[in-house]
Amino acid sequence: MFQTHGEHKVQFDDNILTVHAKGPFNSEQISIYQKVIESELEGRSAPWAQLNILYEDCLYPPEGEKTLHASLKTRKDIGICAIENVFVEGSYTFIVEQQLGRMYALHDIPYACFDGIENATIWLREQINKTSKL
Repeated sequence: MFQTHGEHKVQFDDNILTVHAKGPFNSEQISIYQKVIESELEGRSAPWAQLNILYEDCLYPPEGEKTLHASLKTRKDIGICAIENVFVEGSYTFIVEQQLGRMYALHDIPYACFDGIENATIWLREQINKTSKL
């Protein structure tokens, strides 16, 4: 097993799971992230949304992407209705946006990318309200 590379800080508040992430990540860190997410969501009610605040280069290696796919399936099964990515401090790269977007689309999870946390939160609340009315 390799030493972890990358960081995640997770908190759940008012049906929004906020993840502060600093990459790049390796598979070991992604496995830890998946366990933390599942623990944080235990007993939560649907629908809920996720706000990712991304710092630095948040690339996922191919084996880490497979782990993340499993985590996305679990999140979909327990009620995620949308994911929002906010790139901060010059962290935006087209490659990361495409990589994450491809994974979200495969699991049919609506997603968007905004420049600011405030606009992202407004969009996520709209998605939660829309899903609640279904």
